[in-house]
Amino acid sequence: MQMQFVHPEVLWALSALTIPVLVHLFSFRRHRKVAFSQTAFLKEVRMESRSRNRIRNWLVLLMRLAAMACIILAFAEPMWPTEDGAENSGQKRVSIYLDTSPSMELEGRNGPMLEAARNGALALVESHAATDRFHVVTSSFAPGDRRWLTKDEALERISSVQQGHAAPIIRDVLYHQQGFLSDAVEDERLAYLFTDLQESSHTLGGETQSMVDSSVVVRFVTQPAQPRINVRVDSVWFDTPMRLAGRSERLHVRITHDAQRPVDDLPLNLQINGRKAAIGSYRLVPGLDTDTVLRFRHEEAGTVHAVVSTTDAPVTFDDQLFFGYAVEAHVEVLLIQGRAASPAEQVALGRLFSDAALHEVRSMEAATMDYAALESADLIVVQGVEDPSNGLVGALLRNVEGGKSLLMLPPAETVGPGWNELLVGLGGHGIGEWQVGEEPIRLGKLHADHPLFEGVFARSPRRVDLPSVKGWYSRKRNGSLERDLLSFADGRPLVTTGLKGLGRFHFCGSPLDANWSNLAQHALLVPMALRMAETSRASGLLQFTAGEERAFLIQGLDRTANTNVALRPAEGSAENRVLLESAPVPGGVEVGLPLRDVQPGAYVLEKVSATAENRDSATVILAMGINPSKQESALSSWDPQDWKQALITEGWRKSDVLTADVEDLVDEVEVLEAGQPLWLTLITLALLFLIIEMTLLKRKSALRSTEEKSLT
Repeated sequence: MQMQFVHPEVLWALSALTIPVLVHLFSFRRHRKVAFSQTAFLKEVRMESRSRNRIRNWLVLLMRLAAMACIILAFAEPMWPTEDGAENSGQKRVSIYLDTSPSMELEGRNGPMLEAARNGALALVESHAATDRFHVVTSSFAPGDRRWLTKDEALERISSVQQGHAAPIIRDVLYHQQGFLSDAVEDERLAYLFTDLQESSHTLGGETQSMVDSSVVVRFVTQPAQPRINVRVDSVWFDTPMRLAGRSERLHVRITHDAQRPVDDLPLNLQINGRKAAIGSYRLVPGLDTDTVLRFRHEEAGTVHAVVSTTDAPVTFDDQLFFGYAVEAHVEVLLIQGRAASPAEQVALGRLFSDAALHEVRSMEAATMDYAALESADLIVVQGVEDPSNGLVGALLRNVEGGKSLLMLPPAETVGPGWNELLVGLGGHGIGEWQVGEEPIRLGKLHADHPLFEGVFARSPRRVDLPSVKGWYSRKRNGSLERDLLSFADGRPLVTTGLKGLGRFHFCGSPLDANWSNLAQHALLVPMALRMAETSRASGLLQFTAGEERAFLIQGLDRTANTNVALRPAEGSAENRVLLESAPVPGGVEVGLPLRDVQPGAYVLEKVSATAENRDSATVILAMGINPSKQESALSSWDPQDWKQALITEGWRKSDVLTADVEDLVDEVEVLEAGQPLWLTLITLALLFLIIEMTLLKRKSALRSTEEKSLT
């Protein structure tokens, strides 16, 4: 590395250093003679003074020359190249990343952090040459940003950057920038990242070491955010998986925070389809999340878009949580009866779902059933079928896989191989052997901790009158996703439930015939069967994260050639509708949700069909909520020096972390690219040399006065 000068033409002034040398060599000062009566004893003193004065004069001359040289060199502005700037030459390719995630709306020392980042990026581009090329990208990774820009285009693009909701991890940002810079290997390549160094998104894993490109200079530009206490709505959930019209609901809400002291009576609101449905309050305890419950009632069936909100200034982007779900008018139950089901068993089964307000029941014979009826059912009950056919087994497996629920009540004594095929297909084990006891055997345990019984018992039951059975299918063990509901004292299962795909299945090892069990007459069967019906269609809460592309399966939807799926804000009109890419798949239609630039809020998915009059006919399929990334709510940030060390540890040795204000950023970048300026050091040295010269002259004057006094 060699020293460089900003104004090398000033170095010609160094030739002026010959003037003090000439003055020193050809001194024209006239000497004054002084008469003494005796001079012999001064001869030795004169020789010593002359030698000392000669050395002092040369030192004074040297200090003057050094001071003049330092002043001349300071005007030439010498720069000592840094490691990054030593090889800078030619055209530059500069990739600029502007963090537009929600956390950038916080206040920094120079106002809103995004505004400060935007001003810093503008100043950075202004400082570059007109021939340099720029790549500007934001957190949304917009397709339009995948091109090189001129200086004027880059300034215009940076000026138009607005707050967004995408929050990519920094590893993806570096990968994006390096992938773009890899096309310009012949030019000098620099990557600038204007970001807040938020810990939740700035993580470096082992895989980033393979991304390190030693020819790319990476510079993070950041400003520390002002400390803020943040309260956010983290999550919501219901007690039961299915919403039914006319039923009271309990919505659980979890509030997370980083409060340092207790706070009481903070407000909490719930809106359903734009109308206030419930209000509540909560208390913050330092170090603990807050769980509270909002109670309300669904008056009618249909799609629901809901929002839970609180108040937390000045950090407001996460004060609302949007979600959507469906409310059903009733549960559709399909009873498939076999020839082995006695009239008493059929009556007992029909009585379980006799509440017309909750259930719509259809019954058909297994031998003559219409498989198309399975598509509209929520809960499918198979009773008294001795040997399910291959077609029935296949249809049942497909429907359970797609989200339906299945209750199996095999007949007593003898069953065909179709039952083993069905159970194994569901992920369980075979049906086992039929066993008969001499006397009815009382069951040993009710597994009340199973989620199916959630909300059934006010408190965990201890002494329960359990059913008894005389004949049953003895299954040795359950499948991997199958759990007991009722079991014998020795642990053998009788009534089990399990998961398969998107649906669930239930198996009862003893029929409802009074000759083999008292299940039909026992009070426990009613709540258990009702819960199986209520959980038959899990109307889960639909919520997605803004800024993330997502594929989503709409179950049971048929898409024809003239039908499209669209995303629309819940309060928006048809002009706000965005058509989605969709494709038929087994079980429904898969759509791609373009959430990269979508604002948080309540949305609906619609099926849009073209009519004969060339007008679009839209039907709402489901409701959903889109929310900011949860990781943005954690506001803690890296210390710049710690982040610098983390980069070096991961192999990013050609990296810097800049914390300068906008007005100083360009100077700091110039130091990194051109080198360290030395003019201030040279001025300091010049002053030091002049001080030494003054000290030498003052000492010379003092010695001369002393000598003259001694002579007199």
